[in-house]
Amino acid sequence: MEVPPKEGQGKTNIFLTSTRHLGGKWGGGHLSVDCMHITKPHQMISQPHKHEFPQYLHFFSENPNDARDFDAVIEMTVGDSPENGKKYIITKPTAVYVAAGLYHGPLNFKVINKPVLFIDVAVTGKYSRVGNTPD
Repeated sequence: MEVPPKEGQGKTNIFLTSTRHLGGKWGGGHLSVDCMHITKPHQMISQPHKHEFPQYLHFFSENPNDARDFDAVIEMTVGDSPENGKKYIITKPTAVYVAAGLYHGPLNFKVINKPVLFIDVAVTGKYSRVGNTPD
């Protein structure tokens, strides 16, 4: 089943559904959650950055009948400093744990042949980055 584009989806065909900063909402909490429907290649994050909290990045198939139906190439760089990162290539459904203080980025959705569900879970009540990162 194909889902029609959402209003405001724009030329990139990406939309964002977000539940952020639960500290002051719905009884409090320490999670920041973003869900993104990725249908076209693009560089989401252009520079290395880090956070003062752990983060879980999830890359899933959007096929509800086959979770292994994943046809994308995603590049993610991780390292102990902005200058010392290692590029990893994601080609199957993957969950990545990013420890607090670990530099990560760029994040490049290089090839998207089938839609990807990207879920970013930050273990914090208030999402923030360390450093000057525009995206």
